[in-house]
Amino acid sequence: MTPTNIQHLAIIMDGNRRWATERGLPKLLGHTEGAKNLRTIAKAVRERGISYLTLYALSTENIRERSEEELKHLYSLFEKLIDYLGDFFENNACLHIIGNLGGLPEKTKNALLNVVEQTKNNTGLTLSLAINYGGRDEIIRAIQKFGQHPDTKISEINFKEYLDTADIPDVDLVIRTGGHHRLSNFLLWQSAYAELYFTDTRWPAFDVQELDQAIIWFEEQQRNRGK
Repeated sequence: MTPTNIQHLAIIMDGNRRWATERGLPKLLGHTEGAKNLRTIAKAVRERGISYLTLYALSTENIRERSEEELKHLYSLFEKLIDYLGDFFENNACLHIIGNLGGLPEKTKNALLNVVEQTKNNTGLTLSLAINYGGRDEIIRAIQKFGQHPDTKISEINFKEYLDTADIPDVDLVIRTGGHHRLSNFLLWQSAYAELYFTDTRWPAFDVQELDQAIIWFEEQQRNRGK
């Protein structure tokens, strides 16, 4: 794979439950297989020289609408993050969490923050997981933070400092798996000039070959950014 101009790749990992249902498997198994695929794709992203990868793992809407059983399963997968990505972090990647961690079970929150702490000095790929995340919620929380500094004149540049992604560049490419063609409240501010790539492939089946297809497609786009 030739070098890419993508600095920040974001992925909406959709289709886990449908992948399982189409195979006559329990829906929760789709999330487990999706977690396994996370490692494969994250490794490939790092190998392609991309510096930032943000994955939509659990939305604010998911927490309101999904069953308690499903949420417990997802929380358990988050708590086992080291089991899935341990060697990945050992190879100089760092973990960043975006979203409202205050809405998570204490055990889950502490497990995630422990990995963040362990990897904070790593200088390789920054892997951000969006958990209990919503783009609108993030903007509202940023406004609340900004309101604590009434003497500061608001601008796009200084407002960005109050977002969950303050130290991360804007998104270049958003990939959504699973067949739907929408952002679903994901990185609304950061994706203002992102290219959007949609595929019918369910997340557990999204492989490195299709990742490369998306990257090639991105490189073919003419990115004017309003010029």
